[in-house]
Amino acid sequence: MTLQTSGAISLNQIHIEAGGSSGTQVSLNDTDVRYLTNVGSAASSAFNSFYGKSRHRVTCGTGTSSSVTYTGYKTSSPTMGSVDDSDLTWTTASWAGLYYSLGGSTAYTINLLLNGSGSGSNSGFTTMRIAGSTYARTSASFNGSSGFFSAWRWSSGSNPLTNNAVRDTYYY
Repeated sequence: MTLQTSGAISLNQIHIEAGGSSGTQVSLNDTDVRYLTNVGSAASSAFNSFYGKSRHRVTCGTGTSSSVTYTGYKTSSPTMGSVDDSDLTWTTASWAGLYYSLGGSTAYTINLLLNGSGSGSNSGFTTMRIAGSTYARTSASFNGSSGFFSAWRWSSGSNPLTNNAVRDTYYY
């Protein structure tokens, strides 16, 4: 669940959102905690910098459509994988997919897909992080239609969304 946007916030709440267990040892310099705000190990963080931050855990599946195999999370043909929190705080659109294409005209690409109201613009985030690697929105090819869909595509020789992998994803 996304951290609150105002009021008192505890290190324990931050730790749970980052994937830690309640009541266990944590510091603001732990890698998983730093990933919430996209800061390096030498940077300092204030508690208010965690307002509204969230981690999205994707459990990757595999599927084939029109002889092309995909791995990751997708809500339409082929339906595959799952996500623990589909509420992306930076958009009102529905998160429809985060997947890797293994063939066809989009071979070897990472794809982020949004559908419905709130989609269609090339905005809302500047960077996506998957499994420790970052992808700048400005480095992606974009295609969209207002109120229908937004699609970003990054060329990538390596697949961070392999079948059965569980990946933490972040949007900044």
